Order: sequence, then structure tokens, then C-alpha cells
Amino acid sequence: MSESMSKGTSPSPNTALVAPNFPAEGRLPKEPKLLSENITKQKRDEVAFGNQQRKQLQAKGEANSGTPCCKTLHITIAFDGTNNNDKADSASVPSSCSNIARVFHASLGGDPATEQEGFFRYYSPGVGTVFPDIREYTPSDGGLMFATGGENRINWGLTRLIDVLKQTLDGARLELSETQALVDSMATGLVTFVTGGLLENGEKKREAAMRPEIKKLEGALAKRNEAEQKPHILAMRLYVYGFSRGAAEARTFANWLQTLTRVQGDAGQTEYRFAGLPLSIEFLGLCDTVAAVGMADSMPFAAGHMGWADDTMRLPDEALAKCMNTALPNDCHYLKRCVHLVSAHEQRASFPLDSIRRRPRNAEGQRDTKQASSYRDGTEEFVYPGVHSDVGGGYSPKNQGKAMGGSAELLSQIALHHLYAEAFKVGAPLQVPRRILLPDVHEAFRGMDEATENEFDFSSTLVTRFNAWQSQAKAGTIDEMMKREQALLTAWRIDRYAGGLAQRGFFANVEKDMPQAEQDAWTAIHERRSAESAAAAQGQPLPTYTEEQEKEYQANVQLVGQEKVDNMRLEKAFDPPLDQAQLLGAAAEFRHDYLKEWGIVDDWRIGSTIIDMLVGGTVYAINEEDEAEEYNYLHDKGTERYKEMFSAPNKPRQGQEDLVALFDDQVHDSRAWFMNTSAIGPREPFTDYFRIRLVHFDNESNKQLSLVATAGRVIGVGIAVASIGLSIKKRDPRLLLALPLMNVVRPVLSGKVGLPEISAFDPLTGIALPMLDNLDSLRTFTKAPGDMTAKVAALPPLKPLTASTANTPALQKILAAHQALEAVEAARKKDVGALAGLVAKAANDEDKPGGWLDMVADQAGKLKSSEKNV
Repeated sequence: MSESMSKGTSPSPNTALVAPNFPAEGRLPKEPKLLSENITKQKRDEVAFGNQQRKQLQAKGEANSGTPCCKTLHITIAFDGTNNNDKADSASVPSSCSNIARVFHASLGGDPATEQEGFFRYYSPGVGTVFPDIREYTPSDGGLMFATGGENRINWGLTRLIDVLKQTLDGARLELSETQALVDSMATGLVTFVTGGLLENGEKKREAAMRPEIKKLEGALAKRNEAEQKPHILAMRLYVYGFSRGAAEARTFANWLQTLTRVQGDAGQTEYRFAGLPLSIEFLGLCDTVAAVGMADSMPFAAGHMGWADDTMRLPDEALAKCMNTALPNDCHYLKRCVHLVSAHEQRASFPLDSIRRRPRNAEGQRDTKQASSYRDGTEEFVYPGVHSDVGGGYSPKNQGKAMGGSAELLSQIALHHLYAEAFKVGAPLQVPRRILLPDVHEAFRGMDEATENEFDFSSTLVTRFNAWQSQAKAGTIDEMMKREQALLTAWRIDRYAGGLAQRGFFANVEKDMPQAEQDAWTAIHERRSAESAAAAQGQPLPTYTEEQEKEYQANVQLVGQEKVDNMRLEKAFDPPLDQAQLLGAAAEFRHDYLKEWGIVDDWRIGSTIIDMLVGGTVYAINEEDEAEEYNYLHDKGTERYKEMFSAPNKPRQGQEDLVALFDDQVHDSRAWFMNTSAIGPREPFTDYFRIRLVHFDNESNKQLSLVATAGRVIGVGIAVASIGLSIKKRDPRLLLALPLMNVVRPVLSGKVGLPEISAFDPLTGIALPMLDNLDSLRTFTKAPGDMTAKVAALPPLKPLTASTANTPALQKILAAHQALEAVEAARKKDVGALAGLVAKAANDEDKPGGWLDMVADQAGKLKSSEKNV
């Protein structure tokens, strides 16, 4: 590590690092020798192979025939964050693409010249956005809120290795239909209660889908070698990047690929090979990993992991005891370097951080609880100022009145340079500013074009303000740093929010909100054009419209403007600009909490909706006492820091001006958007600005958590149905949350003192189901919630709710109601491949009397209100 990048680091194995001071000239390479060093690292396999060949010829007494014709395949795979989509973001003016997309743009590959040299690059759009490769043709609220589609993106990443080898061997790409078929065959999911299936094993499905393709490629490579066809293919070296849920996808990708490629010899030696080629991940670059899958932590619950994020956030462990000798360097190392850049000031409850810190494993391969959690060799975690997308990128200039001078003032530009520099330093195939190329030494394709280089712009003002933050920040454990930094942000909010946001000068930069009529017009146009685009992409007939619908559409176009409609991007959900309402609502909420003006905030958006969600993940309850402690800490420490930061209202102390200006003009408020965006409705109505971010460390966390649900079951519920409602009595006994889960129904979990009172019910009918007793031990508050989920996984599987298990009148009514609903939905959509289709297929009318569907629908509609018991 260069001196500038390592300054201030600590030898403590469990210490996170403060983001390094940013140099005035930035971090892009400035000298030709730095590019030459980068290329040398990319060529080390070729050098090792040449040395091996030379030794073999010398041993035979033969003359050296010169440098052998060979190459290594260098593969960049970029997993973008939630709601980030490069096509849409790069097309916006100015660009709002994420740091992952910007690094992707600078990566070698994507054209015949670089691919001929062995460089390939691939980009996965973020969950919630359009991705035709995995049959996602329209933006998805499920992707935005619950990371649906994440598993398919990871499996798509695995198929890219097949694509690389197919292109290398015969020049043919993996066709779209072939990609989709492979991804489909690897997909898992919770099956319906009617069919009564089990959770499918993802590892087995990946092995079954990928292994035959890998064997074909291995055979083709063997024939190529036998024929001494040139160039000789040496190895596959990967460079993987990810932000937000894309970072969680990148980590899962690393673990799944390790399982798929691990090879053991007769003596137990370990190696990683794909189609016979040595493989390694040279660099894993992550920005603020969020792996909240299945349920966003938008209520008095906390999100854990499930599905593809279950037990895959731990970075791959190395098997270094015994390694095969392949004559190529570092074949024992699967993951060589990982850098994780995390947000110091993100506070949304539904964006818990997954740190890369973890406990070492013992000789038996189990987590060693006798050793403190730490960072494995070759990995570092850096803390950056700002919220989630101030680190990973994705904000447009002027959003919320920040970065008014353009993209060069976006705070995320600082983290972008760090991510690039760390990757470049280990040999990642990245383009450089064209001015440092030596014409007779470096290939022209290694130079950035003007647009790519402009994406790395930064301003001197930004550097000054960032370094002001950096000079006051202190290293420590990640949870200690989070507490300290969120107290600092609270101090700023005391003046800017509690002191009257509208009266602060920087608020004048915030653009006016889009009028409701224009929002409605944009939404209707976007929905219509998205449906047309999806139909065209799937080769289906375009939708038809009545004369009245066409008239309404033309009126909407006239209101918005034809040119804007023509330039509309359909890859993402429409998100109207509502910065003023969002920030004023946030300030009002903060003020009443800070001044302890307890009651409902006078804001029409906040807390106005009970949220319904499809939940497929691990769900925890947070200890109320811990929440109160967090409030007191941030209130008191924030007040102390406020006095250090400001000498009077709206007057920063001398020496604090640049730090205050960083929060004024660069740091966004992600929770303000989350609470008020109309794209997905109000979120997190039961949290506030006095919460410290939840951090997961492998199977542990920084907070006391009580397990509520995991792996499709609620603790205490004894039967499986299609969905679940959860009710929690916490502070306000009127609080009721309806959360469809993929499993269960409603009785009360009356726990021991200190445990929250949680109820489960069927959200369609409100009817309760029988409960299992004596399971409170599984709901004990603990900072090692992963241990509890492991215990639950060992319980006998739940029996699905079917005709045979619906042995009470209440259960029979629930079953009938769900059969009716699913069958009607299936008939409406005519989609036998979807969940509704599976139900309709299972509930076919071959052995039922005529009119059975009307009968069960009528039965469901006649439920007595007393039976709903909500």
C-alpha cells in the first residue's frame, strides 16, 4: 500500500480504518511507470508459464524457443446497487451513475480488441431495475424493497464465466436464451402452501446446471491443448465489484463460485479451477454492503438474511495448508484482496450494514468463539462520511440541494477514487488517463476516453471539506466509529433541522417539488410505456387502448411535454422530485424528537401507512431498552458535539466551517427520501433519527436481537401457510403490522418479561392459528442471532396448510380464501409459471363440482368479523 493510502492505519486486527486523506491531485495514476507496474501484475501468469517452459526445455537439452504464446483471461464483474441502472443513470443529464458503473466504464473489455487480448467485463443492474438477461422487463417494487431478483443476478454472474470461455474458444457468445435457461434452472424459492413443496437446495441446482457446461468447456480446452493451438489459455483472474445489495451479491457470488471451483487432490491438496483452468478473485471491491433480503427493516423489526444472502456474507476462507503445484503464482489463494468502503452516517433501519469482520474458524471449521472477531488477511474496511449513496454513488448533482457545482462536488467521488486506486494497485485491468500512455509501450485501448475520465472529476472545494472531516475522525471498531459519527451528524442536525431548516441558507438550493398533477401524469405515462417495452422485449403483442385511455394519455403527454416523454428512461421506477417536502418533513420529525415534543409529527406523509410486505428472510425484534439507550446517547453526545461545532445558532465555530459545509452541501439525507418517496410509498414510519445503525458481523450483530422468524417460519407457529401477518405490541399497543411472509397465521407469542409481545395472523382473513409452546428460549435477546437461526433450522419442518392439515373450521376458511384468491389471480394473469399459476394448477377443477371457484370465493367473503380477531 502506498504511503498516502496507508497513513493512519492500525495493526489491531478488529479495527476499521478512517478513509485516508485525499490528495489534491486525486488518485488516478499520473506516471507511465504506474501503468507499466499494473500491466506487469496482469502478466505474471504468462511470466511464470514462460519460466516453467524454459526450465522444461533446459532439462531436455533443447534450445529456448522464445516467449511462449499464452494469455490469462481477466474478467471484471460489477454488481450495481438497489435501483441503480447504468443505462438509465448514464443517460440522465447530468449522469447519476454509481461508483460501480463508473469503475465498470473504466474496466477493460466489452469490445473485440480488448476481448482478443483476454479482457472481459460484465455489468449487472441493481435489484428493482430492468434486466432482460434474467427476464426482468419492468422495474420491480419487490426488488427495491426486498432484493427479489438478487439470486438470479448472482447466478447470471456465474454464467459469465461460461460466456468468457465460449468466446475464447470459438468466438461464440452464450446466447440470451441459453443464459436465461441456465439462470432459470438455478433459481430457488419458497414453494406454495398448496403444492406443499420444500425449499430447494441452491447448491445442488447450481451444480446440476453449471457442471455439464463446465465439463464441455473443459473437454474443449483439453483438445485445444492436445492440438497445441495458440494462444495457450493459462488461468482466469476475476475482479468483482458491488454496492449496496450488489455488494451482498458480490460476496455471495464469491462464496458460490468457490464451492463450484474447489478441487482436492488425492492427498487433500486444494485448488480452485473452472473448466480445468486455475481461478482466483484478485480483487473484491465493496461499497456499503446491505444484505437485508426478504424484509426491509421498516418497522420495529430488524432484517437478517435469507435465501441467497443466508450464511454467504462471510468472505471466503482460504485453504492454505495443502495446495497443488500448478507453477502459476498464488494458486492456493482464492480471494486475494478485499476492500470495503462503508458509510458513517447511514441511519435507515432497513439498510443494516454487513461488515467483513468475523470470528476466525477453528480446526474443525467452526467459528471460534474464544477468539475476537477480526479482519482476515488481505482485507480492510474503511469508514467514509455521508450516507449510503454518498459512498457508493448514484446521486445527481443538485439532488436535495447538494453538489450544486456539478458532479465534481459529489461526495461519492472521493470513495470512487479510493476504490479505483485499490483495484489498480493489485493489477485490476483499468484504463488510465490517456496522457500517461507511452505510444511505443502501452496499447491505446488502455487510455480512458474523455467521458470516462470526466466521471472521475472532483473539485478542490470537495477535497478541502472531506479532509476537514477526515482530520477529526478516529479509527476504532466499526460499531464504535458508527456511534461517534452518528453523534456528529446529530450535532449538525440540531442546528440545521431543530434550528429551522427553511431558514438555513443552503435550503435555498433545494428545488421545488413536482406538482401532484405532473406526478400523476408522469406515473401514468411511465406505466404505459413500461408495459409496451416489456411486451416488445418478450415478443408479445403491444397493449391496446380504448379511445378514452388514448385521450387521457395524450393529455398527460401534453402536460409533461413530448420531448421529455421521448427521453423517458424505463429501466427504473419513476421517482418524482420531492426534495423540499422530504427535507422539511425530516426536519420536523427530528425537531420534535430532539426537543421531546412527543406526539405525532404534523406531516401528512410520515406514519400514514401500515406497510404490507412479502417477507422471505430472517426477522428480529430489537430490545426497547437498547433503543432508549441509543436515543439518550445520540441526544446527549449530539448536544455536546453541537456545542463544539457551533458557537451560536447558524454560526459554525472558527475552524469548523469546512466540516459544517460538508454536511450542508455534500451529505444527503437518505431517510428523508425513504420516508416520503412516492415510488414505493412511505417507509420506516416506526423509526427515527435517534437510532444507531444495525451492523451484522457474519452471524453476530452490534445489537441485542430477538429472533421472530427465519427460513419461512415464525417462531411458535405450528403450521405453514402462504403468508403471514405480524403484530407487535411495543410502546403503542395499537401498532399493527401486516407482513405477508411466505408462511403462517395469528396467535399470540406471550414471552417472558423483556420479550416483545408478538402476534401472527393470516393477513387475508385475520384468523389466528394454533401455536407451539415452550419456544421462548429461541427468542432470547442475543448479539449472536446466527446461533438462534441455526437452532431453528434444526427443528422439524412445518407441515403445509392443505386439505388434510386444515383440521379446524378456522384453518379450512383460511385455506379456502387463499385458494380462491390465488386461482382468481392466476386466471386473470394466465401465468402458470408464477406463484398464482402453481396454485391454480394444484387446485384444478378435475375432481371438483361445477362452480367450485365461486363456492370457495363466496365462503371466503362470508367470514364473520368476530372470526378475524385482528
